[in-house]
Amino acid sequence: MVKVAICDNKLILAAQTEALIFDICKIRGIPVEVDVFHDDGMLRKEIRRGTKYDLLYLGCRTETEQGVEAAKQIRAIDNNVLIIYMSACDKQIVKLFRLNIFAFIRKPVEQRLFYEIFLEANQKICENNFYFTFHFKYEEYKLPCKEILYFESMGKKIKVNLQNGEEEIFVGKLSDVEDKLSDGKIPFLRIHQSYLVNYYLIKSRTKTGITLVNGLKLPISTERQKKFAFGYSRLLGC
Repeated sequence: MVKVAICDNKLILAAQTEALIFDICKIRGIPVEVDVFHDDGMLRKEIRRGTKYDLLYLGCRTETEQGVEAAKQIRAIDNNVLIIYMSACDKQIVKLFRLNIFAFIRKPVEQRLFYEIFLEANQKICENNFYFTFHFKYEEYKLPCKEILYFESMGKKIKVNLQNGEEEIFVGKLSDVEDKLSDGKIPFLRIHQSYLVNYYLIKSRTKTGITLVNGLKLPISTERQKKFAFGYSRLLGC
């Protein structure tokens, strides 16, 4: 799921941007969620509340120093969100790129270019580190999903096995972990009642088992073989 925010003080332009996003996501089968703001102050308030956006289209007051200041304040809150500026004026473009914006789109927006930039942004989002978070003994932990080999159920606890050989443990159910990761950027596949595996770190497979990139072999339970084979083939594009 790509989480997108649009901030434009012109309602019609914000609606047009939202429509373009939904169109390209429908064409490419990309799950997306969009929030629209007509004031950058409300956007900053939402980000401060803890909402994490993958992609931000910022189109309000970009021709002035106020537009640059809005980007500075957003960057101070969230240094990871990809920002795409949309404006009829490129007067502040040098200052904007110093704030590590992803792209600049000149208004009026050309549909083909908009689609191209969105797909490039989506690709980058998929390549970035995304985190699995959990609580244990009153502390909150976060682990990069791309570094997790697999989750292992051990009774009422879950063991997280990492590529570097380290392990983390927390209280929970593997089914809840599976649900939490189901719309994430890194796909995890359930191969057994006890194992949830990072698709990208599977080196090879047979009908009854997989081998991970570190050489570890894990079994695929009989009742999950068909569903795993379908999910694996779909991710391969077969």
